[in-house]
Amino acid sequence: MKLQERTSTITSIMLLLVLASIPERSFAQDDRSYARTVYERCPDADILKIQHAEFDLVEVDYLCNGKKMEVGFRNGKVVYEEQEADLDAAVFAKIQQALGKKYPGWLLDEISLIAAKDTTFLKVEVMLDGVEHNVFFTTTGRKFKPDALLASNKWTLCELAATDLPNSGYDLLAPDSTYHLPDVLREVSGIALSGPNTVVCVQDELGVVFEYDLVNDAITKIHRFTDIGDFEDIAVQGDVITVLRSDGKLHQLDRKTGKLLSERLDPLSSLNYEGLFQDGTHLFILGKEAPVIGPAHARPIHHMHNSGTPELWRTLDAEEVSRVFATSFPELAHHGVRFHPSALAIHPITGELYVLSAGDRLLAIYGDTLRAVVPLPAERFYKPEVVHLSDTVRSISSMQQQKGKRYFIRRHDRISGPFTKEELCARRIEDGTQVWNEEAFDWHEAYTFDELCVVLEQPPPQPGRKLWNWFRWRTTR
Repeated sequence: MKLQERTSTITSIMLLLVLASIPERSFAQDDRSYARTVYERCPDADILKIQHAEFDLVEVDYLCNGKKMEVGFRNGKVVYEEQEADLDAAVFAKIQQALGKKYPGWLLDEISLIAAKDTTFLKVEVMLDGVEHNVFFTTTGRKFKPDALLASNKWTLCELAATDLPNSGYDLLAPDSTYHLPDVLREVSGIALSGPNTVVCVQDELGVVFEYDLVNDAITKIHRFTDIGDFEDIAVQGDVITVLRSDGKLHQLDRKTGKLLSERLDPLSSLNYEGLFQDGTHLFILGKEAPVIGPAHARPIHHMHNSGTPELWRTLDAEEVSRVFATSFPELAHHGVRFHPSALAIHPITGELYVLSAGDRLLAIYGDTLRAVVPLPAERFYKPEVVHLSDTVRSISSMQQQKGKRYFIRRHDRISGPFTKEELCARRIEDGTQVWNEEAFDWHEAYTFDELCVVLEQPPPQPGRKLWNWFRWRTTR
């Protein structure tokens, strides 16, 4: 054996010995359990990073037999695993065709296989001018919209339906209408009403304002006002649109022409801002985190009048929100809650201040003091980052959710629906409630519907209608 080969062999042995000692020495005490789980899954794993992310999620990146892997934990349990996907040519061709139609000009970066709960799907990363965007597909190459698999879920819709929630002025468990925004607005971070049936939206990492028609479910205008940034909220006053960047910088543009009118970055006390609200000539900017100099539980709100110098208007107390929540919901508060404000609005009738917190899905309502803290269900509000209260007392809240599986229910020969499974739960149906969906030939008691797999598209049979007539209509249409 040559000297060079012997030296290489000795070096390799030494390196393996060093790596073998890492699990016991280099991880923080709280992270060792995650490392042990990874080594159980892959004994020869090379752990690259353990990161504590949002929503109580811990992400571990590692190499397993030379293959890059990522596993996510919540409450010590694995909630997903991501690895490089190995696709056959037919599936890859279908994905390329779909991307060519929806994302012309975008470059395909990488494709990952994600296993989460009982679902396995593909995550496709595409890029354009340095901006990354994720598109999801089934393992056979069809478009897929994943549920809120990684969202914090400290309480469910059913639990909240059985709870005496504070009066917020709205039925937050059962929205009157739900709008499903297109994929390009998957990460929408700001919405403001701009007309009777139109809204303007801003996307997290795109310097673009989108105008969206709620009636026709379509984007009608796009205004590009700057390059890449982290944009958090939007406000409209007349023909002037104001967009908030996360560092507090404000961009103003003309709604008709899309022309950038002004930019300003004022010295604000915090480094991270997510909420923007405009009332006439008054502009309010909400801090997500504590000021650089000040108590850690403080959340500042700044006020500007007639484009003047911003001044501190009000300070919210995150510890107070946690105390009120624990007092109001002792059965839900055993995990504790975090208050990192993501949006604000002033009620046009009551004058109360409404503040959303996306991390643990909370709505805090303030009068002169904190009046109520309302928990929001993950099934309805995946990541609530927007609140808008119009003068017609209509609420719009940003949510990412599936269209879901639909049911109709019948009580005393009165039919209502369609509802998702979670919405049925919110209406407190009982085992004997009459339920119908498109796969059923007739009405059945609710307890018989264990698994549902078809989204309802047609109206159910009316009470008293003969089964054969309905079956013939369904099979010959």
